[in-house]
Amino acid sequence: MASASTSPFFLVGNDRSGTTLLRLILDRGGVAIPPESMFLADFAPVRQRGGLDDPAQAARLMRAVWSHPRVRLWRLPGDAPTVPPGLSHEEAYRFTVSAPFEAYARKEEKERWGDKTPLYLRYVEEIDEIWPDARFAVVVRDGRDVALSVMRVPFGANNVWAAARAWAQGIRLGLEAERRYPERVVTVRYENLVAQPAKEAARVCGFLGLEFRAEMLEIERTDPDKILKVQAGWFTNVWAGINTSAVGKWKREMTPAQQQLFARVAGPELEAMGYEAGEPARVAGLRTAAYAGHDAAMRGVNFVRLRLVQERGREVRYVLKRKLAGAWR
Repeated sequence: MASASTSPFFLVGNDRSGTTLLRLILDRGGVAIPPESMFLADFAPVRQRGGLDDPAQAARLMRAVWSHPRVRLWRLPGDAPTVPPGLSHEEAYRFTVSAPFEAYARKEEKERWGDKTPLYLRYVEEIDEIWPDARFAVVVRDGRDVALSVMRVPFGANNVWAAARAWAQGIRLGLEAERRYPERVVTVRYENLVAQPAKEAARVCGFLGLEFRAEMLEIERTDPDKILKVQAGWFTNVWAGINTSAVGKWKREMTPAQQQLFARVAGPELEAMGYEAGEPARVAGLRTAAYAGHDAAMRGVNFVRLRLVQERGREVRYVLKRKLAGAWR
């Protein structure tokens, strides 16, 4: 196994848990972390099918990866690299999906790259097949604060019931990853990161094989272009610097009924992560169906709003495939 200082690493977790905060901290050090990649999920079926020992198929995949809508947003210089001849299927696939990350690192004048894509919490095994030495930082935040945040953006859950279900599933996936790969997975608690940033960031850097420097915590000095313009409105808090203002907002902004509903759906996961769950509500089947129906309807509205209007259809084809594969977000 490669050492931590040379292994690729991935920042994963539930949406709105603090992965962007951790990305900006680490990116201010000796590693380049681009905006979310997503393409490892989109091209996973290609790896699973095989056949990239055929140079023509490998070349087609390289062009497809290089032209992926997420990769295009990175504004990489030059054309897609040529896949070296004589590679096995596994080697050719690793070359093609590594190439954009490596090009981004060169663009940033850094030797090492990492990735921040929350969705990849569902793809830990897939990534392990590509990079058996990869490391993962699973970012965890109180699910009730996550719910408040995710309901304000045009993706993900649209009510407390749906947010609790999604968050609980993410917690279970993180715990499973930690169980399966104990030496390569570290859990990072958002509350600790903002309360003791130097201590927690140094711990994460040590795990990932990075050098920690105090100036990495000055995220308010980060180039605004590190956040995609189409997503800038979702991350306004980062420019205020690292602070604890968003910790425990659920105590002030969630109604008692919402708090009890969240505890009903995700109480075991709250307790597993050391959060006090509180008293759970009783939820009748008809109410559950109403929550599910509301979430589904709003997802349709938000799909049009985000994918067709805001993004102008840039990623629709891939998003629909993710939905069909059960990896929607």
